[in-house]
Amino acid sequence: MSDLMQPFSMAGKTVLVADAATRLGAHFARLISGAGARVALGAQHPSQLEQLAADLRWDGGEVMIVSLDSARRPSIEAALEAVQTHFGSVDVLINNSAEREHIALNNHIVHCTSLHMIRAERGGSIVNIDPPPRPIVEANPCLRPNSSLIRMSRAMAQSLTPHRIRVNVIAAGRGKGAGLQELNGPLLLLASGAGASVTGAVLHIDSPGI
Repeated sequence: MSDLMQPFSMAGKTVLVADAATRLGAHFARLISGAGARVALGAQHPSQLEQLAADLRWDGGEVMIVSLDSARRPSIEAALEAVQTHFGSVDVLINNSAEREHIALNNHIVHCTSLHMIRAERGGSIVNIDPPPRPIVEANPCLRPNSSLIRMSRAMAQSLTPHRIRVNVIAAGRGKGAGLQELNGPLLLLASGAGASVTGAVLHIDSPGI
């Protein structure tokens, strides 16, 4: 890897992908594994992740599957403990649970993971995925900052800064662009060391066809 791209490397990092069985979750898992991370795939029904895990291992990735119900704190805490035992503490959370359209789910997974990161004293990054608006396309992405997930993320970014934990949002659009690959750069920026000084940000990606 060139010196220019080195900050985007995820080598040595442990990443938990919440709700990895969805299209977005599976895409992010493939991306982050390809960047060198150890990946924990989480879903309420772990059997849904077996093929994805097999594909990642075939490509040389370090992967584990954890049972993760984002609506239940005991399930989240058990998943974090399992990842800790197998890979070490979670460095990055990719929180894709907003696809299930219930803000309480996001509060649970983000709160539990941030406490896990605080105890580990290693800092970390939480990337919340705000899924495409429904049912219509918003002409101006600047109209979207009132999303509950975005408000929560900005508040947590402030409170977690002393612990070196960053909290950011990728707000995916519903345009007719090239597709999921347009999310790759923003995700790697926010998850990796390249975005070490970025917190409380909302990156609006208004063209991927997702």
